[in-house]
Amino acid sequence: MTWTAGPFLALDLETTGTDPWADRIVTASLVEVTVGAKPATASWLLNPGIPIPAGAEAVHGISTAQAVARGVAPADALAEITARVAAWLAAAKPVVAFNASFDLTMLEAENARHGIPTLVQRLSEIRPVIDPLVLDKEMDTYRRGKRTLPVLADLYGVALERAHSSDADAVAAALLVPELTARYPALGAYSLDELHDAQQLWRKEHQLSLANYFERQGYLDAVQSMRYGWPTESR
Repeated sequence: MTWTAGPFLALDLETTGTDPWADRIVTASLVEVTVGAKPATASWLLNPGIPIPAGAEAVHGISTAQAVARGVAPADALAEITARVAAWLAAAKPVVAFNASFDLTMLEAENARHGIPTLVQRLSEIRPVIDPLVLDKEMDTYRRGKRTLPVLADLYGVALERAHSSDADAVAAALLVPELTARYPALGAYSLDELHDAQQLWRKEHQLSLANYFERQGYLDAVQSMRYGWPTESR
């Protein structure tokens, strides 16, 4: 039986910023998605313990006051989230995350910060993971324009309401997978393990290509800041 219709466990995080080692998780969602079935969603609002910058609040709509008043302790949420992700991966079922190297690195950094056993500590390796961003870049490398989740959802005909809410983003990321594999049948020919390994290589190639572009343009600081790991990055 093919894996292309699911089930998938989709992960999405909304955060205080874009640095996995300095910023914090504000909201998190895990959504079990199978094509043709109603998604099963679990979501968490965390009190990140630091102020939420105005720029981040403008993206996901959660203020510092809201997070303090209604958010749970990060360690409690992280323990639940990580246990569910670990159990899913241990059963060799795929976790879907759009730009997985950010979300999974953030999750692992937060686990380490709060003394929660990380996915790597539980599993030795985080796999199988499916990243629609990596798949799209590999299959349509030279397409111009942005590759944000809303842009890709529109391109592949996936409904996305309430963009930047973690539950809606998670569902959209998961539903991109069958659309991508339908448009590019070669993806569905991979086993999940093969696809995981291929994405690791593709992500590195994409980043190297971008670094080469930055170097040609003289953006040396950008070159130095590039990271190449997938599905998690090294500090």
